[in-house]
Amino acid sequence: MKRLLVVEDEKIMAKNIAFFLEREGYQVDVEYDGQAAWTAFKAKAYHLVLLDWTLPKLDGLELCRRIRKDSDVPIIMITAKGEILDKIIGLEIGADDYIVKPFDQRELLARIHALLRRSESLKNEDSDKKYLQYDGLKLDREKLLLTCGEQSISLTANEYKLMEIVIKRPHNVYSREFLYEQVWGEMATANDRTVDVTISRLRKKLMDLSGKRYFHAVRGMGYRLGEES
Repeated sequence: MKRLLVVEDEKIMAKNIAFFLEREGYQVDVEYDGQAAWTAFKAKAYHLVLLDWTLPKLDGLELCRRIRKDSDVPIIMITAKGEILDKIIGLEIGADDYIVKPFDQRELLARIHALLRRSESLKNEDSDKKYLQYDGLKLDREKLLLTCGEQSISLTANEYKLMEIVIKRPHNVYSREFLYEQVWGEMATANDRTVDVTISRLRKKLMDLSGKRYFHAVRGMGYRLGEES
């Protein structure tokens, strides 16, 4: 049974979410402040975290940062903040998805299912295809690690999926719309910067890891992986 952690300071909402997800077959722990949630996360193994943006004692953004330093567990930010800038901030610090209050519980369930399927599929890759490599980079498909020389860095599920796409065919140019549909399983909206934010995060990780700039924007087209042209 999958264990989920719901972190929400609105107790009625938290209990409603937990009740709904338990009816769907999940085991759910609920915490009402960030510090208690961090203690719970360190004590147990969770398959996914539903995380409110504004929390007492330790806010959702800081909690997301702490979790992401230790784990690649899927994280969905739950918040009343609907502006695009707030969404970008959440994605930049490592959240995998974002849902704005008020929301339909069936939409939340669909997003949970999608993230869990993606996370599970990454762990079930064939052992004879454990690594993908390009120009000194090695992508570990089992551990979701990106390695260069003796140094390694962990990736979130969505970072891994995007990296897997581009490393298979480096130098190809991929549109934002294509990457969004392949990684998040939806059509991108005109103002959605999810792909830009994820690539920006990957670009920084790659620079920290290797000292090289691997991702390049192609004006009017999208992104490619490779050396400077």
